[in-house]
Amino acid sequence: MDKEELFVTAEEVARDFRGGLKNLRGNFIEELLREELNQGYYGAEAKKIFGALTQAEQDLILRALKLQEQCEGRQLKFMLALKSLFPHSEIYFHTGKFLLCLPEEKSAAALEKIELIKILFMAAGNSELEIYFGEHFGVFGTPRTMRLDEMILY
Repeated sequence: MDKEELFVTAEEVARDFRGGLKNLRGNFIEELLREELNQGYYGAEAKKIFGALTQAEQDLILRALKLQEQCEGRQLKFMLALKSLFPHSEIYFHTGKFLLCLPEEKSAAALEKIELIKILFMAAGNSELEIYFGEHFGVFGTPRTMRLDEMILY
């Protein structure tokens, strides 16, 4: 499976995830995780940001966090969490660094949501995240994004 197919697969999984993927154990685990977040078990910053999210956004975060705790593969869960809250985003992974393109204006709310996802899902010390707001940029070697005068070369 090449990188493009992996990202298409990740996007499909994220759509399923966003559509209400449920675990056989039901919402019990999600409610325990909600309580842990609200009690500050993941840190004061995560508690504050999580509390400011809408109920729907909190539910998406809880599902992704539950899935992460049940499975391995933090990078995939990180990507799924980003895609669930930012469905129109594009995520690339290049030489140990995530490149996130958000087709929206930079805002404090978006940055806080991303910070929460980093705290909860990004493997500590294993990856970096660069965030680009606005128009999507081109990635060399990714035909669907390559447009003259709009490419960032890595």
